[in-house]
Amino acid sequence: MFGRIIKKDQKSTTIFSDGKITTLSFKSKHNLGDIIDMNDSIITTCKNTQLLKKLNSMYSYYNKKQQFIEKTKEYLKNKGYKEIVTKKLKRETVKEPNISYIKTPYGYLASSPEVEIKKLLCLGFDRLFELNFAYRDDFEDSLHKKEFLILEWYKALASPKEINEEFLELIKTLNKRSILKYKNYRIDLSKIEYISYRELFIKYTSIDIENIDVEQVKKAYGIVGTDDKVEVLDAIFSTRIQKHLGIEHPIVVYNFPKERAALSKIENNYAKRYELYIANLELSNCYLEETYYDSIKNRFNEMDKEFLEALEFGMPKTSGIAVGVDRLFMLLNNFSSIEEPKW
Repeated sequence: MFGRIIKKDQKSTTIFSDGKITTLSFKSKHNLGDIIDMNDSIITTCKNTQLLKKLNSMYSYYNKKQQFIEKTKEYLKNKGYKEIVTKKLKRETVKEPNISYIKTPYGYLASSPEVEIKKLLCLGFDRLFELNFAYRDDFEDSLHKKEFLILEWYKALASPKEINEEFLELIKTLNKRSILKYKNYRIDLSKIEYISYRELFIKYTSIDIENIDVEQVKKAYGIVGTDDKVEVLDAIFSTRIQKHLGIEHPIVVYNFPKERAALSKIENNYAKRYELYIANLELSNCYLEETYYDSIKNRFNEMDKEFLEALEFGMPKTSGIAVGVDRLFMLLNNFSSIEEPKW
C-alpha cells in the first residue's frame, strides 16, 4: 500500500491513498506531496505541491465518472446488449451537412460510431452498444467539446419509443431516485412527454412550420445571415423554444423537418428523429433508422462505400440512440459544465 502525504504534525502523518484518508502514527521524514509506502520509504518525490489543494476533488470527479461509465455499461449488458469498439480513424465517412468533421492527413476522425455499428447489424447482430470518444470540429463551451464521450445503442425490430424508455430507465438507474435535482430544477423522471416539433412552434411562437413566410419570420425574430427555412427554424428553436423543454419532466421532441433526417427515416415529410430534453438540455438523439440502400445513397454527397455495401446486404428495421455522456454526467452530478477539472 502507498499514499501521498497531505498533512504532517509532530506525532502523525496523513496520507491520501486510493481515495481514502489514512493517518499513520508517526511523523514522516519526507515532505508534503511525496508518495510513500507504509514503512515511510519514498516512492516518488513531489515537485508541485499546489495540486494538493484540489487532490481530493479531482480524484472524486474521475472516480465518479468511472463508476458512471461502469454502471451505464452494466445496465445495457443486463438488457442483452453486446459491447463493441469500432474504429475512430476512417478513410471515408457519411458527410452529414450539419456536422463539422475533423479531417487528418490519414482520414476522418469518427463523429459517431453509428455507421460502424450499423454495418454489424447487417451481419446479424441485434443489440449492440458502444461508449467511446467521438470527434467534431465544434466550438467549445460548457456543453461542447471537440473530443467528447458518446454512447450509442441499437436494437433490431425496436421502436423509438422503446429505446427512449430504455434511456429514461437508465437515467433513473444512475440517479437512484425518481426526482432529479439540477440547478433550481426538480425533474420528475417518472413521467415522459412526447411533443412534435411542429406543435412546439405553435405552442411557443404561434408559427406553423408548414405554412411559413421566411422573410416575415426573420424580420420578427431578428434573424440575419440565412434565407434557409430550416436554419431559420433551428435558430428560433434554440433561442425561443429549447429553454422551456424538460423543466418539470423529460420531453421527447419528434417529427423534425425532413432536412434534418440525417440517417433516420422520412415519413409523411418528417424526419423520424426523437430528441430527449431534461432541464432544457438536449441529452440524446434517437432515430427510426433508414435501412434502405437507395434512400441513403440519394441523401448524401459523400458516402462510406462499405456502409452502402452493408445496406445492400440488408439491415432489419432498427431504432438507435446517441447519448451525450458528458452532458448526462454533468446533469446527474449538478455540475455547470462538461469540462473536466484542470490540472
